[in-house]
Amino acid sequence: MELRWLESFVTVAEELHFARAADRLHLAPSALSAQVRALESHLGVRLIDRGRRTRPALTSAGRLFLEEARLTLAQAARAEAVGRRAGRGELGHAQIAYVASAAFSGVLTDVLTRCAAPGTELTVQVCEMETPAQLEALACGDIDVGFLRWRPEYPPEVTATCLLTEDVVLALPAGAPLAAYEAVPAAELRDECFVAPHFDEEYGCRDQILEVAEQGGFSARCAPPVRDFIAALTLVGGGLAVALVPDSLRRVHIPGVAYRPLADVPLTTRLVGAYRRGETSPAVRGVIRRLREAAAATVAAG
Repeated sequence: MELRWLESFVTVAEELHFARAADRLHLAPSALSAQVRALESHLGVRLIDRGRRTRPALTSAGRLFLEEARLTLAQAARAEAVGRRAGRGELGHAQIAYVASAAFSGVLTDVLTRCAAPGTELTVQVCEMETPAQLEALACGDIDVGFLRWRPEYPPEVTATCLLTEDVVLALPAGAPLAAYEAVPAAELRDECFVAPHFDEEYGCRDQILEVAEQGGFSARCAPPVRDFIAALTLVGGGLAVALVPDSLRRVHIPGVAYRPLADVPLTTRLVGAYRRGETSPAVRGVIRRLREAAAATVAAG
């Protein structure tokens, strides 16, 4: 049974006039009549009485069948709409992971807001995950999009878009003498202990500490690495260390922590959105498209 047969039957049932129904459907009356007859033949029952001197009328079977035909056409239209929206990435599910610092930059919430825009019904789940774990999860398909700190290399099946480039600032105990500086010279950090996330998990932290130490003319002293920047800031707030952190972490109000720019070492860090090359899921492609829109908006605003 073809949908066009149902559409022809419903139109004739509504018009009770073959010529007018044919005009509505942009068909020749003979073609319309043939489709209705094909439907009747398929069902094995007459749906429309075609009196020579009276207007066409629905049979009792036709009246019963009309309601179901309308429901079927409506459901088919809904199915088509869902399919088209899913193909445009407006429907579906995506799994997103992020490093904690991405949540404070505003980029993650920007992308999520775009995914929740009117007319979009993407189901997005988010979870915090460290950068190396994200890259592994992307490669094996456990997550679809990652928000992570830039790496010099990615797995062959993964690519990345830069979302934000931001300055690196110094986090230090609020009560320390260094907090009196508007911008801290590198040489003033010679007696400080640096804390950072695992060097193999946050690419660049060790190199940045070494760059500051070289500029200041000292050998860096480092505390044991911690899980993430939030853990590092907790140690800073306790007066146990200083840390080099992305500027967006200024939004993290941990008691006892102050933030100051570096006076003579210009350092930056990048937040990227990572995803699989050649992604086939329309929903995930929709998230990636919104991620790229957010990246473009950040560049334009800068």
